[in-house]
Amino acid sequence: MSVDLKRTGYFIDTSELKPINDWRSAINGVTTNPVILAKGGVLNVPERLGEICKIVGPGVPVSVEIPDTNLSELQMIEMARELHAQFLNNAVIKVPLTPEPKPFNVLSQLARENIPTNATLGLTFAQLALAASAGADYISMFWGRVSESHDNYKEGPDPETLLEATLTFLLKQGLPAKVIIGSIRTPDHIMQAFSLGAHIVTVPPQRLQESFTNRRLGETIEEFNDAYASVKDQPGFKIV
Repeated sequence: MSVDLKRTGYFIDTSELKPINDWRSAINGVTTNPVILAKGGVLNVPERLGEICKIVGPGVPVSVEIPDTNLSELQMIEMARELHAQFLNNAVIKVPLTPEPKPFNVLSQLARENIPTNATLGLTFAQLALAASAGADYISMFWGRVSESHDNYKEGPDPETLLEATLTFLLKQGLPAKVIIGSIRTPDHIMQAFSLGAHIVTVPPQRLQESFTNRRLGETIEEFNDAYASVKDQPGFKIV
């Protein structure tokens, strides 16, 4: 079985096994990177990736990142081949989009070899459009960082405009790449990205939990349970 590249919706952005296991029935993929792994105390990356793949099962995309933009094209391609071979049924190779021809050449070669790819570090339209044109299966736009670039440095469009332009480009050019939105700063970003047409939003466990936080929801759950508690011990009361 190969990676199911048709999966969309919520991906989880973590290297921790517990949240992946807890949310495995609802998430459609996993994204991670060496920084996330290191922060989680993971030094044996292949071992942890194997554990993640075992939890989610075959076919579920697990993005695995090439960790150094200073590697040569050949080194990146060889690393991608090795990772793909190790995790054949799950690995999607994350290729960092530096402002040079190298990552696009790597994406093109991996596409010819049918190795699934996720073009990452996307902050500009050119990065995302060229990555899709080079054959990337996923193109990752960093919502929070795009917003910071726009607000702090007056560079480029806001994330909403960039996402809309990217989706229009994919449609007009007939390219199959799916847009992943990462760098989520608030729960509202999840809703905004999906409402504008993003195929996937990858969310850290903390942000995912925050997206459920609602005072009225808490009150409603309490009322729901109280209603049952008020009648469950009454003679003759039956549910099943």
